[in-house]
Amino acid sequence: MATLSPATPQIAPAQPDHAAVQSDQAAEIRIERLFSIFVGAGYLGYLPLMAGAIGNAAEHTAAWWTPSALLLVFGPAVVLLVAALTRHRTVARWAGRSAAGGFVVAAVSFGPAWDGHPIPDYLWFAIISGLAALAAAVTISPRWAFITLIAATIPANVYQYLVRDSSNTHNLLVTMLFAFSFTLLFLSAAIMAMRTGRVLDATRANTYAEAAAAAAATARRSQRSHIDALLHDWVISTMLAAGRQGNTESVRRQAALTLDKLDSGPIVLTRVPAATAMAQLRAGVLEVDLTQPIDARIDEAANDIPADVIDIIDAAICEAVRNSIRHAGPGARRTVSMIITADGIDATVIDDGTGFDPADVAPHRLGLAVSILGRLRALPGGSAEVTTAPGEGTRVDLRWTNTASDVTRGPAPA
Repeated sequence: MATLSPATPQIAPAQPDHAAVQSDQAAEIRIERLFSIFVGAGYLGYLPLMAGAIGNAAEHTAAWWTPSALLLVFGPAVVLLVAALTRHRTVARWAGRSAAGGFVVAAVSFGPAWDGHPIPDYLWFAIISGLAALAAAVTISPRWAFITLIAATIPANVYQYLVRDSSNTHNLLVTMLFAFSFTLLFLSAAIMAMRTGRVLDATRANTYAEAAAAAAATARRSQRSHIDALLHDWVISTMLAAGRQGNTESVRRQAALTLDKLDSGPIVLTRVPAATAMAQLRAGVLEVDLTQPIDARIDEAANDIPADVIDIIDAAICEAVRNSIRHAGPGARRTVSMIITADGIDATVIDDGTGFDPADVAPHRLGLAVSILGRLRALPGGSAEVTTAPGEGTRVDLRWTNTASDVTRGPAPA
């Protein structure tokens, strides 16, 4: 079964090349790869179908032209297909550009190589001029893709018209316009698909940035409350004592204690008993599904829990239950177990539903990446793991370990 860890920012199985995994999750890159595979496979699919036409054209052209044209047209296409299948994006992009440029060179060079006699078949490269334009669309700018379409369509159709015998009654302008407009539909679709991928990537990046900003704002509010309480309970109290009592031994001791508090860093101000924390966690699950059985236990040695920790774990558990309800299937059974110990909190959500392949999760789906893994990853001492596979159900393990020292706020000095 595939396992997702909180250290992985995208929903994908762990792989050696972490940067490659992140890149492959970009919508633009995934669409580009699919189009590259389509174009490369299209070239190779046409090759055996055009074998007879290639042979007929070779009889009426210079000996150098046919092998050169085949290399220029189909060589980059083979590289494009292999590179796209093996996820070598840079190689695939250069191969796509070479395929587009190579086709134009092969088409233009046909004129000097032709012996002027009619060819008793269609001109083979005229059939695949649209593939050259598509290869350009996924690797270069739309402007140059349209230029490539024109540069590939005009010579291909002109020579296709010239090599026919005198019985050919086709109108060159009509034939060229039809070829251009027909290919333009696919070219426009490819350009719009690439643009849509870029928009999706930008939207996803903005969503992650907004989620991070919201988390940072929450952290700032929490820290501000710590500082406010420290100022109120210690600094102001010490200053009032100094104003009332003057430079006395008790005021000096209180001032020294206040300085120690200031030097000790943030203190935990809001902590709730373990029973109260468990009640909040149970209430969160039941708010999502009132019928959900919950196995909840509290160790006798359990300590008080910071309220912000409870809030984060509560939100993550609720999201895990919601995901299970939405995606596990109507007949799936799920269990929720939670335990609070002296070391921290452990929570598990398990279902026996359909499961899923993490590699198939769309990048814009943020339920696991942000709402569960991201929340726990941002929490000091927090960890999360999602274990799943198609047909084998899903298991979400959430844990918070109390690694911080138990710093509690004492009573304010008199």
